[in-house]
Amino acid sequence: MQGTNDGSVPGRHRRRSRRGFLLLATAGAGAVGTAGIGWSAFGGETPPPRLFHSQRGVDRRQRAITAVLNAADPAAVAAWITGTGTAPDAIPAELDTQVNALADAAATGTGTDRDAVLVSRVRTAATQRTIWDRKYDFLRTGSGGAGTFGVITDETRAKYPAELGSDPQWDPDKDSHRTVWESMTPDERQIEILRTSTAPGVSRHHLGSDADFFDTTPQNWTDDGPQAAHYTWLRANAARYGFLQTYTAESAQASPAISQERWHWSYAPVAQAVLGFVRANDDLIVGALDQLWSYDPARFTYIRANWRNYMFHVNEKAYFG
Repeated sequence: MQGTNDGSVPGRHRRRSRRGFLLLATAGAGAVGTAGIGWSAFGGETPPPRLFHSQRGVDRRQRAITAVLNAADPAAVAAWITGTGTAPDAIPAELDTQVNALADAAATGTGTDRDAVLVSRVRTAATQRTIWDRKYDFLRTGSGGAGTFGVITDETRAKYPAELGSDPQWDPDKDSHRTVWESMTPDERQIEILRTSTAPGVSRHHLGSDADFFDTTPQNWTDDGPQAAHYTWLRANAARYGFLQTYTAESAQASPAISQERWHWSYAPVAQAVLGFVRANDDLIVGALDQLWSYDPARFTYIRANWRNYMFHVNEKAYFG
């Protein structure tokens, strides 16, 4: 069972609203305006979080969110999903409440400063395009780049052992890496990026249902890495707030593969309802994506043919122990 009266903590509404405001400030005014996330945080008290005790409760809430999506204008829902529109009115407050509740609990449970728990959440299609383009164009630091990114796939490393060595991530500031990147086809570049980052229009961060916690450096989340204890806490507690780990060890073995992300968690009732909407409205999503990618279709050739696999090769069940 789940409900707004299950385990809520009296007297915490005002603090949660303030944290919602800080989250919006971090995301940026543009993210709020186009993603429709968080306006409720300015309107006074927010409802207490929903707490879940089983997958059945998550599924029940998912069905309620599905009804909201089915009652909304399909084109507007597609715009929200692809990062250019706003969420249906009934959804943003719930997302704000659940994300902040998990972040509050994670801060307390791990002894981490609250401001260091939630490191990324809402990204519009425009923001995701900037990320995609700087990686695809392999921009150096100081020329629009942001340093190392992603992971180097085993297939590419095997082709270029001398140039890539044991470096765990791509580094646009390394000449040897640039030599490899410049020799790759558009499809090969996209495959490398897509191991850890997706294209504008396909990112789950457009929704506001997904958040990155603590840190996003892959090598820090190994079983003996500095984030291992945080992963243990998230795995034991995130489902209580309705969250599941999106990209797991299984997704890393799928074809195409998406690297495991132990820091990336989705509020399942909304994220899963969205997947159902996408499956039922394929043509609408394709049209929105083609519009987003029309500025340079050549850098989206591979993802254009494979976006469904990347969207659907995710974990769809919360872990209740």
